[in-house]
Amino acid sequence: MNDADFKAFVIPFYRSLLGFWILVLVFGGVFMELKQHILLGKFLFEHTLPFSLLPLGFLAYSGFHLRFQMAILRRKEYQVFHQTALIPFRDFAKKWAVIILANHFILIAYLVFLSYFGIEKQAWTPLLLLWAVVGFSLALPILLIYRYLGKPLKEAVLIRPRWEGKLPRITWFPLELRQNRPILLLLTKGLSLLLLNGFFLSFRSGNYDHRWLEFGILCVSFFHIPILLEKNEFENSRMAWFRNLPSPFLPKLLTHLGTLVLILFPELLFLFWKVLPLFAPDRLISLPLLLISGVIALLALIYRYPDRYFYRVAFGSFFGCFLVLLFGVPWIFPVLAFVIFFGFQIRSPFQL
Repeated sequence: MNDADFKAFVIPFYRSLLGFWILVLVFGGVFMELKQHILLGKFLFEHTLPFSLLPLGFLAYSGFHLRFQMAILRRKEYQVFHQTALIPFRDFAKKWAVIILANHFILIAYLVFLSYFGIEKQAWTPLLLLWAVVGFSLALPILLIYRYLGKPLKEAVLIRPRWEGKLPRITWFPLELRQNRPILLLLTKGLSLLLLNGFFLSFRSGNYDHRWLEFGILCVSFFHIPILLEKNEFENSRMAWFRNLPSPFLPKLLTHLGTLVLILFPELLFLFWKVLPLFAPDRLISLPLLLISGVIALLALIYRYPDRYFYRVAFGSFFGCFLVLLFGVPWIFPVLAFVIFFGFQIRSPFQL
């Protein structure tokens, strides 16, 4: 792969999925040890339904990759690459095979690791199916990209918006995530719901008290750091001109809260669904408020420490909050502290 292809098609793709890979690193490298990856590999080849997530997940990732490459090839600065459709298809396929393999390398390496357990259990049919899907997912984009680049360039591309009315400001960032960071959004929601479910299952065993659920809420709040970083980047780039328009404190606070409630809606719905059967009205109020206030406190930390120092502060804050929960401090005090801290960070009329 030459340097131009690497900078044009590999670096932008990994940059767009930076939050996704941070979550993968945290979940797969920090929360899971090698022993757990081995148990996962054995489990997948013993159960058909969980195993089906492997080819389906790879297909989804490959589909997102194809969509991303098609999108950047439509940009004006990428029109020079349309000339590559004039070279023989064999050379074109070699060129794009290297690019696609580079963008799928991490997933392919992990599938090779998992395939060892399939060979150990002699699960030849699932292995054949898995790698047939992988081969299809890697080969089809080459053909589709070649056909697209072989078509004449359009003089102008007009996209009619689906919604012609006024969108509430609280929906701007969720729609931005849906359009440009769908994998990050889906993975964050999936992992946080999985984590919450694990905490509730262990809580119902009777070996833990309410502090265990509060610790689970704390962990889920920190799982949303990549999304909060995207929110900060969105406000500093796409919404930067709003800084010239001073905004009152209360509407600004309600806008932030409304945006975060929309993002946290799956977790809040899950909490109501799980807490209602427990007949604990206090938990029905405290857990959602802890989740929302914890997330806005992390957002306030990002506003306060926009550089790399944020990660050190967030790491220390996690253990500080853990000690607060461990000693049984009533939930209302951390909630009030988080909200006051956030309000202090957005007190300026020119702070979004």
